[in-house]
Amino acid sequence: MIATPDQQKRAAAREAALLVETGMYLGLGTGSTVGYFLDALSERIKAESLSITCVATSLATERRAAELGIGVVPLSGMLDLAIDGADEVAFGTLHLIKGLGGALLREKQIAESARQFVVIADESKLVRWLGERTPLPVEIVDFAVERTIARIGDIGLPGVLRMSDAATPYRTDNGNQIVDCTIAVEMTPPVLEATLKTIAGVVETGLFTHGCAAAIIGMTDGSTRRFDGDPWARAGVASHVATLRSMGLPLPHPKPVIAVMGVSASGKSTIGALLAACLGVAFIDGDDLHPQSNRAKMHAGHPLNDNDRLPWLHRIAGALRGWRDAGCGGVIVSSLLTRHYRDLVRSGCAGLILVNLTGRRDLLAKRAAGRHGHFMPPDLLDSQFATLEPPGADETVMNIDVDASPIAIVTSIMQRLAEGV
Repeated sequence: MIATPDQQKRAAAREAALLVETGMYLGLGTGSTVGYFLDALSERIKAESLSITCVATSLATERRAAELGIGVVPLSGMLDLAIDGADEVAFGTLHLIKGLGGALLREKQIAESARQFVVIADESKLVRWLGERTPLPVEIVDFAVERTIARIGDIGLPGVLRMSDAATPYRTDNGNQIVDCTIAVEMTPPVLEATLKTIAGVVETGLFTHGCAAAIIGMTDGSTRRFDGDPWARAGVASHVATLRSMGLPLPHPKPVIAVMGVSASGKSTIGALLAACLGVAFIDGDDLHPQSNRAKMHAGHPLNDNDRLPWLHRIAGALRGWRDAGCGGVIVSSLLTRHYRDLVRSGCAGLILVNLTGRRDLLAKRAAGRHGHFMPPDLLDSQFATLEPPGADETVMNIDVDASPIAIVTSIMQRLAEGV
């Protein structure tokens, strides 16, 4: 017998409810699947006398929780667990589209405040790529709406304003409007999210590209499957993110724009991703901005020349400039070995902070030898050291020795950022 979508949602919700433990500070999402989760949670609270404190992502969830006798408080500090639905879940990456219910801003705030963020959905929500079945919601301010929609369309996301009825635009709980967009551009979800955030008037996007620890999916055969695909987990640093977020590290203001640089195997991607998670800003791996021709050349073991790198550097510069102009901050990782390259990428981004990861050649060679699936073969490490021009005194830079744990490295960077570098 084939399970209906509602039966699939209920099965996923019941399994997720088993993750809740007494004493937890819990984030509650929005939507029909979360409704089933609230029912299952209420049953456990009554049967087991669980004591939990909850934060809701929407007024609708607050009302439903109150009906079930589940208390809700304002968000303050780190959540132990957040459970929410999803409109699309991409196989492998667990990148998500959320927000068709209109609560995407609060949902993202809750997700980013949780030590563990788990989504629940029925099988129809599993997709090969984001945008395969549903539009991408983008929350925008109630000013210059047509211009903002046009700007969003310019990057390959044609959209229409969501309406409550024929004459009234839909309003979020925050008083903003929503544009439902078709993804008509070839861009990785993290890069697309970062690009959208550079548009003045965009409040938040329905792209959730990091931090999802697991997706519990109700299947058509009546079973449930748990997919563990959190990007931090795949990088082996999920526990580091949770640890760093629980440390109460000081946050700089305004949010900085940072380029993490260094030779191959210095840990740029790991440190950059952890740093972005701590700062609550967008993260881009510079390799994602390389054209395919560059990727193929590096994978074959051939170094790039200046002509190869120029369009790539312009893309990096555009991302940095966009973050600076939007005031949202961001972290990008790229080798940026020469002064000329660094001057190119920061030409339109005054205030760019360089985090220069340094280390002994023997340490980095050992790391490089153990890496798989990266563009830069270990035997090209010497050429990178030969090319490296260390940042000068006139560049805003932190020189960080990588012969330490990722947590120690990121803690040091965060403290220096709070102190003004």
